[in-house]
Amino acid sequence: HETYPGHAVQAGYMPQVDSKVRRIWALGSTAFIEGWAHYTEQMMVDEGFGDGDPKLRLGQLADALLRLCRFVVAIKEHTMGMSVEEGTRFFISNAYVGETPARIEAERGTFDPGYLAYSLGKLAIMKLRKDFKSHMGSSFRLTDFHDRLLRNGAAPMWAHRRFLLGAESEQSVGERGG
Repeated sequence: HETYPGHAVQAGYMPQVDSKVRRIWALGSTAFIEGWAHYTEQMMVDEGFGDGDPKLRLGQLADALLRLCRFVVAIKEHTMGMSVEEGTRFFISNAYVGETPARIEAERGTFDPGYLAYSLGKLAIMKLRKDFKSHMGSSFRLTDFHDRLLRNGAAPMWAHRRFLLGAESEQSVGERGG
């Protein structure tokens, strides 16, 4: 997540980004920045890293499950009146974590605006990858997708879609906010 091929790779591409604005991390899209790192965790295992070691896959899935629970709790705390106590129970029941880490996660959801961005960004990148693959047909190469995506810097996901698929590309729900 933090190193290869996550944030360290993103940082390595930043000097290649044409736009000065998209090179500035502080102005970047949290959904893209954290989504990329979360996406790479799954992509690496999917592409054979670890030679099918089930422990590695289970670790990746446990992290993904925790982030999906963050996504749900963040929305429910801010739009449906979910309490910290209810959020804590949600994490215990659905992310299979103990009470203390569950409480910390539920409390974080009340004040961290980037809390749900990991899953939002990962899902948006996965959708963009699928659409780019369809767009490119038999000439699709995963490395080409990654190179093109990262050379656009820390842009919002709707902009990445436009850069890779053109101005007429269909936007996914929620991408304008990324």
